[in-house]
Amino acid sequence: MAALLLGTALLPAIAFAQTAADPVVLQPIVLQADEQGTSQVSVTADQLDDARTGSMKDIFRAEPSVIVGGGMTVTERVFVNGIDQQQLAVTVDGAALNNRMFHHTGTNIIDPNLLKAARVDAGVAPADAGFGALAGSIAYETKSALDMLQDGQTHGGQVTTGYASNGGTTEGSVTLYGRQGPVDALVYAKRATGDDYQDGAGDDVAYSGADLNSYALKLGAQMGDWRAEFGALQVQDDALRPYRANFGGLVGRPNDPRRYALKQTTQTLRLRRLSADGLVDPEFVVTQSRSDLDTYDLNADGSLSGDFNKGGADTLTIKAQNHFALGMMDITAGVENSRSKATYDGVFRGTAGSFREDVTNTGAFAQARGTHGQFDYSAGLRYDWNRFTGAGGQSVDTEGASANAAVTWHATDALALNAGYSTVFGGTPLAAVYDLYDAYQLPGAYHDLHHTRAQNVVLGTEWTTGNTTLGAELFRTRLNDARKKLAVHDVESKGFRLSARQDWLGGYATLRYSDTDVQVDGGDATTYDLLDLGTVPGRILTLEARHEIMAGLELGGVVQHTLDEDGKGVDATRDWPGYTVVDVFAEYEPAQYSNVTLRAEVNNLFDRDYVDRASYGGDFDEILGQKEPGRSIGLSARVRF
Repeated sequence: MAALLLGTALLPAIAFAQTAADPVVLQPIVLQADEQGTSQVSVTADQLDDARTGSMKDIFRAEPSVIVGGGMTVTERVFVNGIDQQQLAVTVDGAALNNRMFHHTGTNIIDPNLLKAARVDAGVAPADAGFGALAGSIAYETKSALDMLQDGQTHGGQVTTGYASNGGTTEGSVTLYGRQGPVDALVYAKRATGDDYQDGAGDDVAYSGADLNSYALKLGAQMGDWRAEFGALQVQDDALRPYRANFGGLVGRPNDPRRYALKQTTQTLRLRRLSADGLVDPEFVVTQSRSDLDTYDLNADGSLSGDFNKGGADTLTIKAQNHFALGMMDITAGVENSRSKATYDGVFRGTAGSFREDVTNTGAFAQARGTHGQFDYSAGLRYDWNRFTGAGGQSVDTEGASANAAVTWHATDALALNAGYSTVFGGTPLAAVYDLYDAYQLPGAYHDLHHTRAQNVVLGTEWTTGNTTLGAELFRTRLNDARKKLAVHDVESKGFRLSARQDWLGGYATLRYSDTDVQVDGGDATTYDLLDLGTVPGRILTLEARHEIMAGLELGGVVQHTLDEDGKGVDATRDWPGYTVVDVFAEYEPAQYSNVTLRAEVNNLFDRDYVDRASYGGDFDEILGQKEPGRSIGLSARVRF
């Protein structure tokens, strides 16, 4: 109820009253069954636009089942239904991301200002989502010149600037795009800098200042019936960070910094046919993703100590697929081959080490989607051959099948029921790069590893009447033999989601609730037990609201409320306190300057002092959790030309 009461602070300014005019009904934004019956979280265009000067946390802040830990961009990790995204298939423009790097940093950094769409298949994912969709999938799609050009335009641009008072963070980005004949291009660059931010108690969070560069190049060309596209993205963060970047230090020990140099890149080359004839609609894709993280230890005087770590994780994927249109059913079928590696070189306490693991996976898949009467359905199969090579040349070769099925029954015009199930083969995944050391080279090092397999079940319902939409969903994910270092563990996440949305003329409000419990090996787990596997989300309630009070002026915000949770696991020494965080904004597009958008926002309006529920170490007294920023006033402007 606390979130509801605080949320009412938004509503007077939002002018909740409806008018006598015919209502403008926006599409519901709830956790629901899509047209194929799978459980899906689709981030709306409004949510992406709101996050354009933010980070991954801002993209998903209104979705309690998709939570992001970490107060700094470099430490943000995404969890879906309490499961770490390392257990999901994650792609950017179709490029499979190799996100196994270092448990003291985040996984993948995505610049929200580049995103056209973001979709999460929570639990049950289709066969064409990619290999390794154990607990679902996350697909990000970035903008191209064709998305940015308005009718009649051949070229244009966009400049975005922003300032946040907490930490004095400034950022600016420039996007240039155009089309000439059959060729189109987009170029993007962004820079963000700032000082250490303050937490809700007014204390500086050491070494938390922004230092981020983001770049993108998108090229396209139409050649007769075919279109070729090339995309390249790069994000860099290079600065002093806490020695263990994802928390503030250990009680009784100095919080010395070390330099973190992070670079993540993705490249995609795609060739597809534009004029399909129903049976012949091929697509060929070659992608590469790479993460590089180098850390350098420092002496007391700030000079390099000689100890360093250099880690790299990359994946090269080649895929060929065809889309078949068969009346009321579509089938996507294809084959893909991916080669992933994890490499480490460094000097730790004066001792040098160099290690590498490799995985090659070949998969064949088919996914059918269609409608029959009152039923929407989706069903898919894939088979994968997985070849793993350990740090000492050891081999672990496995193969297995995956299957998924989902259906939505539109029982009445108002009521829909959905169910989904999947069993997923995960092969033998790479270890986190920074976990590699001498023990991995021993002959029997990998004897305890088995291929990972997951089972996902989803049951849900949705009821719509007029401008009101209600949804409910039960979910369960089981990971068997999930790898963590040189051991395997069984992980189970289960819970339920509820949602309620009300639309009115010019606005809407959505209330979402998620209750998730995650266990490891059949028992309660701490955040240490869940490293690389999941987190402890518990019960989270969010309220999202927005309203256009006059032409060009929109007000809104998000309230996030987490309930108190007991510390779980035999080693836990602290409970999880609840907290309520309110973010509000006003956005204005002057009528006389339709190409200008001005935005003012206040994040953490009531200056709450807290560690995010998805951040590491909040259940240990000896760990100083990484505090989130306190109140911050943000101003931004976007100019299109």
